[in-house]
Amino acid sequence: FVGNSENAVLSQVYVAMIVHLLLAYLKFRSKIGWSLQEMIQLLQLNVFKRTDLEAFFKPPGKISKIDASYPLLAMAS
Repeated sequence: FVGNSENAVLSQVYVAMIVHLLLAYLKFRSKIGWSLQEMIQLLQLNVFKRTDLEAFFKPPGKISKIDASYPLLAMAS
């Protein structure tokens, strides 16, 4: 959206408000501790990925402990 007319400016404001409200709702639903700015940055990096937004912002599951059968990986943890 580029323009200086009243209609163009109002369209930009409406789109910005809708995006802000959608992200605030996703933050509420996902229960993650990220700020809205962090969520926007993550979306900017993945803007062309086809992903469900709720799954995208879902906290990762439990990470299993690395066992000793992989000695180099065990040293990194």
